Amino acid sequence: MRASTETVRMLTDYYAAMEANSPAEFSSYYAEDMTLTFGNSPEIRGRNDITAAFSAKLDQVASLGHDLVNVWEEEGGIVFFESVGRWTLRGGEVLEIKASSKITILNGKFVDQRIYVDNAPVDDALKRETVRRTA
Repeated sequence: MRASTETVRMLTDYYAAMEANSPAEFSSYYAEDMTLTFGNSPEIRGRNDITAAFSAKLDQVASLGHDLVNVWEEEGGIVFFESVGRWTLRGGEVLEIKASSKITILNGKFVDQRIYVDNAPVDDALKRETVRRTA
């Protein structure tokens, strides 16, 4: 079923904190023992390690915004959604990348997040930007 207004607001606020690159704010959504998996990458466990992983990537760009496309919610705090990530690089280039995610929310905290996305175009653009800066 479609997600509740409360759940959509929570995701919107979370992604606003991420776009502002505010680790203290976006990590406040994470349970202490949260798990995060990006596609086939190894699982990351724990609020501190997940925050560090996201911060390392966000520090490479001017911003990363998210537009929620469709959001569904099931029993047990399971939320599925489609989004478009809007990566703004420091040089001004903007890339839009589609993603699908599953988050489990219990007691107002993310306990598990799984993100299915191909960020290769972002990685390629960051490499090009680095080459331009060092040339």
